[in-house]
Amino acid sequence: MKIIAVCGNASTKGLSETTLELAYEAGKAIIDNGYTLACGGLGGLMELACKGARDSKNHKPNTIIGILPNYDRSIANPYVDLALPIGFDMARNLSLVSLSHAVIAVGGGSGTLNELSASWQLGKLIVGLGSEGYAGKLAGSKLDDRREDMIYKASSAKEALDIINSKLPLYEGKFFTGIKK
Repeated sequence: MKIIAVCGNASTKGLSETTLELAYEAGKAIIDNGYTLACGGLGGLMELACKGARDSKNHKPNTIIGILPNYDRSIANPYVDLALPIGFDMARNLSLVSLSHAVIAVGGGSGTLNELSASWQLGKLIVGLGSEGYAGKLAGSKLDDRREDMIYKASSAKEALDIINSKLPLYEGKFFTGIKK
């Protein structure tokens, strides 16, 4: 089972219809391509990605995971299959990206920036989807020189999944081993 994380705004306020649709389509495409979706489990773009995943013809039980910030399963959005209330507050961001094989960022504020930075340091395949938020700002760039690759840029969910399908094998067996001196 390969897990793809979707990171993005916890609120849809101020976001374009295009970004909202991208989150939904990313979730759907993840499940359509046979992967499991993981996210922070709450509202906003996370909920839209989960709804898209649930609407996929390939949806099966326990293929939509929500990593929750506290110990209350009831705060998960209604499309989460498996709510994991880990109680780490914002430190759940690290848990989310750590368990994922690749990360798709859509929009995003400071929480998404935190997830992108952790993903970068952990050597994860990262795709910035769309033009809003930190996903749009950082797509096509490197966060620093510790890696040879970049945060890949996609303008559609299909393009994001094409990148993941083609590049994910290059990331197999790569694990965070600390900072090289």
